[in-house]
Amino acid sequence: MKKYLLIFMLFLCKIILAQGVVNSEKLFISDVDKFSLVFSPSIDLQKGNSDVLESGIQLSSLYKLNTKHWIKISGGLDIIREDGENVSNDQFCQIRHTYTLNNWSHTFTFYQLQSNFNLGVSKRELIGAGVRFKPIRTKKIKYDFGLGIMHEVEEYKIDIDNSNMFRITSMSIMKLIFESFELKNITYYQPSFDSFSDFRVMNEFDISFEINNWLSYELNYIVRFDNQKPIFLDEKIDNYITSGFNFKIENKK
Repeated sequence: MKKYLLIFMLFLCKIILAQGVVNSEKLFISDVDKFSLVFSPSIDLQKGNSDVLESGIQLSSLYKLNTKHWIKISGGLDIIREDGENVSNDQFCQIRHTYTLNNWSHTFTFYQLQSNFNLGVSKRELIGAGVRFKPIRTKKIKYDFGLGIMHEVEEYKIDIDNSNMFRITSMSIMKLIFESFELKNITYYQPSFDSFSDFRVMNEFDISFEINNWLSYELNYIVRFDNQKPIFLDEKIDNYITSGFNFKIENKK
């Protein structure tokens, strides 16, 4: 039986484009048979003392080449314009390949290109690989952890030396499933390969309420910590909140 899944996520407050590996893993249901697409638009318009337009879009797709090989492609754009001038322009794209080793593990390789206006990053390139394990899989609890290595190059908007380093990337994902809602917590820890005193941590907590079999509401809270931030940034910690309705359409054969 082939299943095609299309998920529309609307009413998004903000698209997350923080430094770190884009978490495309969490966007897909594990029982997708062949193809999946996630389309996430957002828009915010303010008129009055100032004219502000915020528009964003995120696309994520998964294609199963066969039972072992999966290809995932994600991309996003978030633009804020005030009185006709850009005050923020964030973009990212990622392509990821996963290879299933067995029922409890798979490998992953990825390439990511990104820019972030608020963090002063004009261009960020990542390429990496690793292994993800799935030791706990029950009806109520799912737990994954992964470990890998990535090469990171950052170019900044101001005239300082670019960042060029290898980082270790580790992840921990816990999902608790209840009758009417789900809780999910995802933690990334990314120390520099040369010095563990240079590290980044990102934690994302999600709660999703199922309204019916095709509609749910999701609230996300993300905290990002950079122990050795660039000299032009004031804070080591960034906080993000997003929310949205998830619309699901399934075609079964």
